[in-house]
This record gives sequence, C-alpha cells and structure tokens, in this order.
Amino acid sequence: MITQELELFLHGQGAKPQSVFATPTETLREALFRAGIIREGTGEILVFVGECEEALAEPDDVEDGCDTHAPVDISLTIEVLEIERHRHVHCHTCRHVATGVTFNGDTKRRRFSPSATVGTVAQWARRKFRLDPAAAAEYVLQITGTTEQPRSDKHLGELVKAGTCSLSLEFIKEITHQG
Repeated sequence: MITQELELFLHGQGAKPQSVFATPTETLREALFRAGIIREGTGEILVFVGECEEALAEPDDVEDGCDTHAPVDISLTIEVLEIERHRHVHCHTCRHVATGVTFNGDTKRRRFSPSATVGTVAQWARRKFRLDPAAAAEYVLQITGTTEQPRSDKHLGELVKAGTCSLSLEFIKEITHQG
C-alpha cells in the first residue's frame, strides 16, 4: 500500500514559513519534531490548524473582540486534524495576538488568532472604522513605527517577535508611483 505524503506549511513566531511532508497516519507532533519546530525540552507551543477569519463575522458594535480559534492536540494524526484540507499549521507561544489598528488618531483593538492574516485584519478594521469601500482601497496596513507594509496573506504570528504577543498597525495612504 502506497501512502501519499501531504505538504504542510508551517508558520512560526517571527519566522518565515517552511514546508514539511507528512503522511495522513502520522501525528502532527511527529511532523513538527522532524521539522525542528518542537524538540525535547521545548517550552509550550500552541498549534493552530488553518486560517482564522472569525473577526469578519463579528458584529460592528463589538469592541475589543477575541477569536475563539482553539489550539489543536498535536498527538492526533494529520488525517484526524483534516490538515489535508487546511495545509497551514501555525506554531506559536501566544494564544492571541493583541492587535491595535490606528486610523486618523482612533484605535480599534482585537485579540486575533496567530493564524489570522493581515488581510483579515484589514477587512475587519475597514469595517470597524466604517471606511467607504472606494476610499478604503487607497489604504494599506503598516506596522507602527516602521515602513513595513506586510502582504495581506502574511499571518500575524509571523509578524510578532519572540517574547511578545501584541502588534500595532496603522492605516496609511498607499503611495502609488506614477511612471
């Protein structure tokens, strides 16, 4: 019997994603160990499967919301965790990334799963600030105090530095070069 290997995309705290191959009958712990994500004596790492878009369903009147995306049990198999369907595995020391987005001097806050993308945060913030869709298209998120404008498919967990569980972003007008 031939067992098909699946490619998993591993996202870590403050690190670039890496891929690892695993079989459906392998436990997620075995795949993470082989990839060097976890080692003997490693402190607690929370593992999330898939991307979290809960914020997009949050009612407009909710302030300081929080994702409920739960970490998974890594002793379960790749098949049981349905990783074939999700493919993205997020390994993080933070249960949530406390995120503030500032626009015109006002800040909206939410605790996102480390597996949420910058694009999800941007959509959530545009709605919270009640930005007109045409005007909103002119703004991008930038990490506060830097010139870094992360891509919309970048996961929050990749942006958070080790030892912190928060991120500050701001909407800035995107500069398009005329050429």
